[in-house]
Amino acid sequence: MDPQAQERVRGRTRQATDGRDRHRSATQGRPADSAELRDSLTDSAAAPRLARTIVAVTTSGYFIVAVMNMMVRRLPAAELFWGIAALLGVLLLQNLHSLPDRSGRRPRYWVWTLSAQAVLTYVPFLVYKSSWVGMPGFLAGSVLLWLPLQLSLIGFGVVLGSLVAIQSQLGFDWYTNSFYTVGAAISGLTVFGLTRLVDLISEVRRARAELARLAVAEERSRVARDLHDLLGYSLSAITLKGELVYRLVTSQPDRARAEVSTMLAVSRQALSDVRTVAQGYRDMSLASEAAAARAILISAEIDTDVSITCGTLDDDANTVLATVVREGVTNLLRHSKAQHCTIRAERDGEMVRLVLENDGLNGAAVTAAAKAPAKCSGLANLRVRIGALRGTLDAGASEDGWFRLVAQVPAASAAVPDDGAAPTPDPDAAEGAAA
Repeated sequence: MDPQAQERVRGRTRQATDGRDRHRSATQGRPADSAELRDSLTDSAAAPRLARTIVAVTTSGYFIVAVMNMMVRRLPAAELFWGIAALLGVLLLQNLHSLPDRSGRRPRYWVWTLSAQAVLTYVPFLVYKSSWVGMPGFLAGSVLLWLPLQLSLIGFGVVLGSLVAIQSQLGFDWYTNSFYTVGAAISGLTVFGLTRLVDLISEVRRARAELARLAVAEERSRVARDLHDLLGYSLSAITLKGELVYRLVTSQPDRARAEVSTMLAVSRQALSDVRTVAQGYRDMSLASEAAAARAILISAEIDTDVSITCGTLDDDANTVLATVVREGVTNLLRHSKAQHCTIRAERDGEMVRLVLENDGLNGAAVTAAAKAPAKCSGLANLRVRIGALRGTLDAGASEDGWFRLVAQVPAASAAVPDDGAAPTPDPDAAEGAAA
């Protein structure tokens, strides 16, 4: 292997090692992040159970107070027994109304259970009189929960008004009447508020689960795009180099060894690229990718002209336009029989314009390009990336019979001011970048 080829291989090895080290340092904190995510999801699952427990304890507390109130009044044993049974029925119906995860829907049985609670709220007044004045508050809360908004407000007022009337019939003075009526209103609003809190917590939990599902789907889509964009070019270059080595191994062994060295370097770069996919972040250089593409195309005996005069770009625009170069060259190697190719990037008013064009247009290439958005992810991935920068992507045959891929991104948000243009790489620099 000649000294230049050895130096190129050593350079690529250092790049691959650096990429591995960057990957390791970027992923050191991930276990903690995963543990934090699991704890967050666990807390989200426990929150509705805690809220329902609070509702059950609150309603049970009202039940215990009502039982103690009846015992203080020294009711006969039979009346006390049936009174506790009626209180237990009210408690069960109230929990049936408050505890299930309703998800904004009314079950089919709600009319019957609400009617049963109304019966258990008013009929015992005939026997227990003033001992039963705390029960209408629960019915008022259930009315707010189950009836439509306007009807629920009317029903809430009707329940409180009926309690005022019943207390007046029992001979309560205005102060006592007002005290128990306000207490019933507070009880109803408490039941309603706690139950709606459970519903809202459940809705938040479902929303978080949906967001997590969407995040997973987005991450899978990102990995698929990155693998396609990063490896498609490298694997095509490796295939091309391998075919070239196969042809040269007997006739030109020295050149074959040089091509093997560059093929190994490309494979190492592909390995480094795969590691960067896990990081979710990587920088690519338009100038470097254009130079590497030129070297690959020249080795495939394709006359290539590269002109990068758009100036220094920021990381996002640089990476996106470099990805366009990779995808365009990959498609050229796969689908066309081009003899000439042009890659140029320049300022066009407020836009940065990248153009890749070649003369390898044929029937198969046209068909592949036409079906690309629907059948494969190459151009679709590019449109997603460029759309994120508010840019555009066009691909198709031009009037002169060449196939042209044009990408544009806004210069105002995509470019960093630069005093001069990036120079067009010379052939030696291009070959070094490819290696």
